[in-house]
Amino acid sequence: MEEKESLIKFIGAIEFLSKSKWLRSGDVEQSVKEILKLASESLDCERANAWIFNDDMSVLESLMSYVKTPNTYNIEPELHRIDLPKYFNELMKNKILISNDAVREDLNSELVDIYLNPNKIKSKIDIPIRSEGEMIGVVCFEQVNTFRKWTHEERRFAQSLAQLISFSLETNKKKKYRLKLESLIRQKDALISEINHRVKNNISVIIGLINLQQQKSKDLYHTNLFHEIKDKVFSMSAVHEQLLLSKDIDKINLSDFLSTLLNNLSRSYEKKVQVIIQKENIFIDITKGIPLGLIANEIITNSYKHAFGENNSHPKLIIKCMKIKNKVSISFQDNGPGYLMFKENFGMGIGIIKDLCNQIDAQIKFMNKEGAYAVLTFKLK
Repeated sequence: MEEKESLIKFIGAIEFLSKSKWLRSGDVEQSVKEILKLASESLDCERANAWIFNDDMSVLESLMSYVKTPNTYNIEPELHRIDLPKYFNELMKNKILISNDAVREDLNSELVDIYLNPNKIKSKIDIPIRSEGEMIGVVCFEQVNTFRKWTHEERRFAQSLAQLISFSLETNKKKKYRLKLESLIRQKDALISEINHRVKNNISVIIGLINLQQQKSKDLYHTNLFHEIKDKVFSMSAVHEQLLLSKDIDKINLSDFLSTLLNNLSRSYEKKVQVIIQKENIFIDITKGIPLGLIANEIITNSYKHAFGENNSHPKLIIKCMKIKNKVSISFQDNGPGYLMFKENFGMGIGIIKDLCNQIDAQIKFMNKEGAYAVLTFKLK
């Protein structure tokens, strides 16, 4: 009957500890305090101690010591292998050490004067604390003043407590790794954001220099060349602007990116054009951003230069950006005279566009459909 009551008490203690908030959160100090105190009460022993090996397993460092009377927690002095070679050798066997008569046990002979007698310990049981199959420490339950024979149920209960201490240590270790990783990610995000900010500022300086050189142009041809170069550089700058606005460090919102490019070209050419843009939020990898921006810049520039002349009384540009399954489709359509399909490169930087498409594994088709019509497709990762 007494054994059955003890077993019920042990099971209740394990259930209680398994729900501990300290155990789940990886708070080693509080969880070990809770485990040792409840262990002392359940086993009806005066002392309970948890020890952890240092890295080379030459020292046992006190994790926590609990004394039931007068209900106090302490940190014990370190135990060194060099002082206790026999005891350490027994611990290294990675098995339970049972001492019903602790003082007379040969394995404890080195502990008698420095630990057992000063603390009036008569019986003790030492349980290995293991993590990932390796022994990392030991938890000790100690009977003072009277001798005791440890039962099978008490040994099993003590082993369960050692596993709970191991769980607490592992949870704490994972928590530290997670916090360190989160810190590194924050540092990385801040660094990348700063780099994008500086790149954007540097590109703005380049655009400013282009404007200065443009003012020195002596004819319209060279003025327009500077004009086109500036728009291309802006398309690259727009990628970094989107990155600064994005929550992701390696993705940009394609639809917002195209809107930014379109607004810049509208201001650049100072032509009243009805612009219709149909879009949905699509996030693309940064590596596709600059090539896509340059492609869009070439196509839209072509419309402003060749479709929206004096003969077009109601210039209109329609851009559609949508995702179909794992593919993105971007179409550009104006209401101008269309492409001169019979003319080599039909009046635009087709070579540049094709090279840029190859960089991002995209396909592009040009056709006439109530004006110039181009459709660009590529796969999302």
